[in-house]
Amino acid sequence: MNIPDEEIDRLFRAANPATASLDGLNAQAISVRESIIRGTYGPARERQGWAWGRFAVAVAAIVAIVIVATNVLAPTQQAVALTPPPLQYDNPQPLSTVVQKANERLESTVSVVQERRVSSLVWGWSIDLAKERVESVPQRITFDWAPETGSRSTIIAGDPYWPDGVRPEGIDESPYEPGETITKLVTAPEEMKIPVDVMNLNDGSGESMDKALTSLGATATSSSGEVLVVIGRLLSYWTLTNEQHSILIDRLVAAGGVTVLGESTDRLGRDVIGLRVTDPKTDYQDTVLLSNDTGRIVGMENELTAAQDFIPVGVIGYTLWDVE
Repeated sequence: MNIPDEEIDRLFRAANPATASLDGLNAQAISVRESIIRGTYGPARERQGWAWGRFAVAVAAIVAIVIVATNVLAPTQQAVALTPPPLQYDNPQPLSTVVQKANERLESTVSVVQERRVSSLVWGWSIDLAKERVESVPQRITFDWAPETGSRSTIIAGDPYWPDGVRPEGIDESPYEPGETITKLVTAPEEMKIPVDVMNLNDGSGESMDKALTSLGATATSSSGEVLVVIGRLLSYWTLTNEQHSILIDRLVAAGGVTVLGESTDRLGRDVIGLRVTDPKTDYQDTVLLSNDTGRIVGMENELTAAQDFIPVGVIGYTLWDVE
């Protein structure tokens, strides 16, 4: 199967695609796009596929603590789909204090080597329009790439949230066994369309980081929500150093409109600080998670604030990094 380069780009972002590309997409459009990613797209099969919300829209679902929810909808029914509960936050500190502490931890903790390999845990929606069904599937995504050899992506099913014997009525089990390979995709070097400034990001200078972010869509007037989208894109290509994470945090805060939600525990049980970003042009509410131990950006969460088609409001996706 020959997958268009644009779809490969979306698949490996594991984070928000550009806001403009999603505004106005309905469930039908999302389903067709994600069926291409899954490898089921065709004249007779184009109505089946993945749709995982704005946040992990290109790659799917979650891991370990995921809710596996299925709801069969009749034309007159409303969607009643289970979503992960929003994280709870407390003890909010001033933004300047949070940034200072994050930078101190980034300087004092063990350094991380930059590499063209990203391992993430993701959650989001799977939509089957033909059966009018919404469900979620836990997934772990590993993406390796190099200019000389191309890229390889592996998507593995994770453990469902509901164990056997306690699954609530109306909740179907995951179609995949934990550890089962859902998809493997290989892209030849000449088919990759990674921006040059992203591909050549080989140092931690502010200039190189700015070039990479700009090539992915950031501008001087981007809102903090838009900057977060671009950061998610960059983190889907590279595992970055502590120094580079410090630059990303500073760039996000400089965009303005960042609010400290407070301390919490992420979906993997890690201590984090939640920062809410601003993007008034969308119906989404985005949060970035900073590790309370390392200061690194270790996750992003996305909530839908206005229902779309039969996708209800609530947490519709999250991506977690530094999971190895």
